Amino acid sequence: MGSLVARVSGGVLMRTLFKPVFGWRGDGLAGLEPFVHTSTDGSWLAGAVYTSRRMPARGVVLLCHPFLKYGMHWFFNHGYHAWLADAGYHVVGFDFKGFGRSTVDGMSFAEDVVALGEWTHDTWPGLPVHVLGASFGAFHVLHAIATGRTAFASVLCDSVPATVARFFGGGVTGAVMRGMSTSRWADATGTRPIFRSLPLPHDLPRLFLFGGDDPFITQAEVAHLRDLCGASSVRVYPDCGHLDARKAFPGAYRGAILDFLDHSTSGKDCHSWIRTQ
Repeated sequence: MGSLVARVSGGVLMRTLFKPVFGWRGDGLAGLEPFVHTSTDGSWLAGAVYTSRRMPARGVVLLCHPFLKYGMHWFFNHGYHAWLADAGYHVVGFDFKGFGRSTVDGMSFAEDVVALGEWTHDTWPGLPVHVLGASFGAFHVLHAIATGRTAFASVLCDSVPATVARFFGGGVTGAVMRGMSTSRWADATGTRPIFRSLPLPHDLPRLFLFGGDDPFITQAEVAHLRDLCGASSVRVYPDCGHLDARKAFPGAYRGAILDFLDHSTSGKDCHSWIRTQ
């Protein structure tokens, strides 16, 4: 009964705090195959698959979206599915709980990543599964990996914020997030700083991408990330901000991701590759 009450009250809190972005009902793009999967906390997660026509496929990329009302469609609207599929990767997108048509029955977004990681592995058991998180999505990818309950062939984080407190800023939402991130509920709600979930497993290829002027992570925190994950695993693009590398350096951005996936998929020494870039 206690866990049920906590889930219900947590769902109410989430819907109240994030009302401006929760519940978007935009139409999908042609060529997407919709599905629904249940998260570990009971939330129904709406997702979509874009299948590569290149055979044999090289792997699968699970996309974890930023904190925007468009949810997974942020990736699709910006064409990630097209260039990933052209390179031979099936693409899986999903809406975190509360976004789009996904329901809210818990408070930890990391649980959604765990559930979709399992679903993707079960759907393509013979292919390596990579995860690409952007901003808010990358934040919860790191917490999901730290649970030890999901395994990926590699992890890519674009503009991961260091803390939820800085990400949500001031106001009521920021105050609540700051309080949760330093409380005994930080682990259960997935609001702890990213450094509480690092370092990553030593054999997990990783690549972190940032804009040099990203307001959600300091230069000192980027340096700390280099210390924990390897200097060669962190790439900073000058004169651009949060989630801006995609726009400011489109060719270099896509090339970095595709080359990294290629080396991760082929089993080559990914860390040696990164050091040469």
